[in-house]
Amino acid sequence: MAVAAIGTAAVERCRITDTVAPPTWTVRTVHDGDTVTCVDPQGSIHKIRLLGIDAPEAAQAWGRESSQALSRKVARSRVAVVSRGYDQHGRLLGTLWIDDRDINREMVAEGHAWVFERIAPDPDLVEAESAARRGRRGLWAEGHPEEPSHWRAAHPWQP
Repeated sequence: MAVAAIGTAAVERCRITDTVAPPTWTVRTVHDGDTVTCVDPQGSIHKIRLLGIDAPEAAQAWGRESSQALSRKVARSRVAVVSRGYDQHGRLLGTLWIDDRDINREMVAEGHAWVFERIAPDPDLVEAESAARRGRRGLWAEGHPEEPSHWRAAHPWQP
C-alpha cells in the first residue's frame, strides 16, 4: 500500500510492509478526539487529522469523553505517523501508531469515534465500529448518537 511519509522538504512516496516505523513523532497537543499536533523528528510541527475517523465535536454529546480518551492514549507520547496526504484545511491525514497499536482503530473500537465515510472506509474500521455498536461501548451506550457531520451542519462555525 503506498502512503505519503512526511519529511521536512517534501512528501515522499514509500511502501509500508508488515511493520510500522518506530515511534519518532512526539504528540504535543490533543485538540479533540480526532485531531492532534505532533512534532516530527526534524522538529517541524504538524496538525494531524486522524484518518478514517470522525469524533464528536467538543460541544457535542460525548465530545469531552472522546477527547479525553485520545489524550489518555497519546498525550506527550512518541508515535509513528502513517500519512495519506493533506485535507482541505492543510492538516496531515494520518494514522497514529504506538508499537503495534493502531490508535485510530482503538478510538472507533472503544466507541469514541465513528468511521468517516466520505472516503472509502477502511474495512477494519467498519468492523470495529460495528462491534462497538453491538457492544454498546462508549457513545453507543446512548442508543442513537448524532453523527459529528450532522451536528456540524446544524451548528455552523461562527468566527
